[in-house]
Amino acid sequence: MELDELRRMIAMDRIREGILKPGHDGNGWLVALEDNEGHQLPLTQPGGQEKIYHSLDNATAVLHELGISRISIVERF
Repeated sequence: MELDELRRMIAMDRIREGILKPGHDGNGWLVALEDNEGHQLPLTQPGGQEKIYHSLDNATAVLHELGISRISIVERF
């Protein structure tokens, strides 16, 4: 989902938390929001591709700008 769509869901109080997880190729971080039913909604660019942030700080800042305070970081070992 693009930022505007996610903002609407946040405004309707339909989001439980933000999730940060490694990109599929290990080259950055994906941002997702989890709705109240437990579905993960990835942040996408126009065109539907998942948005990749190359630093954890930048990815976290996006969630903070959206007003999300509960954030989980998923790491692969």
